Amino acid sequence: MVEGHRGSLICGPCLSVAFVEAAGGGVRSAPPGAACTLCLEPREGPMWTSPTREAFACLRCVKQSAGVLAKDPDAGWRRPG
Repeated sequence: MVEGHRGSLICGPCLSVAFVEAAGGGVRSAPPGAACTLCLEPREGPMWTSPTREAFACLRCVKQSAGVLAKDPDAGWRRPG
């Protein structure tokens, strides 16, 4: 898990999906006025949307979270191919 602001979390499996979609250009824009759940900043660009919660992750946070989790030897998480 990677923690954002106000206790927001993104788990490894969700981060994998978000990373693949972000790398493939498959992320859509969030609704107008939506803010990234991890950094709390409103973004006009594409955001990954959780399929199970009303949560959004901006591309910057997806990439930053991937970098953090990939460096953690205890997590065992790797960037998807």
